[in-house]
Amino acid sequence: MSNINLTEEEVAAVQAIITAFYNERIASRFHTGSITPETLELIAQLITESDECSRWIDAVPNPKDLLAPANGIRKWAIRVIRAAGEPFVRGSVKLSLTCKMTRGLQFRGPLETSLR
Repeated sequence: MSNINLTEEEVAAVQAIITAFYNERIASRFHTGSITPETLELIAQLITESDECSRWIDAVPNPKDLLAPANGIRKWAIRVIRAAGEPFVRGSVKLSLTCKMTRGLQFRGPLETSLR
């Protein structure tokens, strides 16, 4: 494993991200001596994929939309446009709890395994 030199701010950012997905107890395991390049890559994937999921979760068609196809397709298209445009208009990112939990559970094992 290659040695990586992280600043205190970078370690704090890693811990804040892990705390947001899991809890402080787990985040405390992420420190300068335990974080590997693999850890950093997994965290970047976790954030990216959770953000992507959160952006599109409201665009998934609801069963009621499928019962009235014309209205349902229009409503679905509007949700897609809103979901795609909203983060750009606001300039911020928000994660849905569903995406956060799903992606968080998928990444937790590999993240913890990646630690020294």
